[in-house]
Amino acid sequence: MRATFRLRPAPLSGFALAATLAATSGWTLQEFSWSTWLAGLLYSWLCVLTGAGAVILTARDRRDSYHAQFPWLGRLPTAAYLALLTAIAALLAGVALIAYTYVFAFYGLFLSFFAEMEPHALFGRNGFINSDFFTPVTYLALAFWPMAAGALIANGASLVRGDPWKRMVLPTSTEILRMHIFVLAMPVVTLLVWAVLGERYHTVTIVLLMGLFYLLPDLLSDP
Repeated sequence: MRATFRLRPAPLSGFALAATLAATSGWTLQEFSWSTWLAGLLYSWLCVLTGAGAVILTARDRRDSYHAQFPWLGRLPTAAYLALLTAIAALLAGVALIAYTYVFAFYGLFLSFFAEMEPHALFGRNGFINSDFFTPVTYLALAFWPMAAGALIANGASLVRGDPWKRMVLPTSTEILRMHIFVLAMPVVTLLVWAVLGERYHTVTIVLLMGLFYLLPDLLSDP
């Protein structure tokens, strides 16, 4: 299919919020890296929670489709069917939340080496690994909430559409593509802007990277 260049209001709004506050607050690249980490973590958690909620709330309406895939469900009384599906959704959500937490804890260890920042007790090489995980998350949420808020504004529609089971356990192909391109682009963009602006590169680099983070899915979308 031919790619089109269209920008939706939600990603533009998320980008404008995060970029404006990052620029006016003078974020460093280290702070931007950690704020992106926070945005990814919270988005993943919300995918799990909204997916589980959708499964539970639509269980009665989707009973026929589940019955077609698993005939034995049709033999269960309604109350038992609803209780079973709720338990399965809750169990899967719990496992997914734990898995995402461990994955982002692993990412955080890398950031603590390559994007070390103050306070070192939370985001230093010996700080993050010895923290309780949720204290750094709380600190980031209070200090760098615009990045997470912008990501939720930009991707809010994806939290309520599609297959809720898949939303709990696997990000969409667009998200995977975006993150790979974003990771590859970060050092290249940083180096190019540094070569042009020298020590003043932080803000410009952050705004350009935010543009990739928020707007890339629309720029790569199909008609």
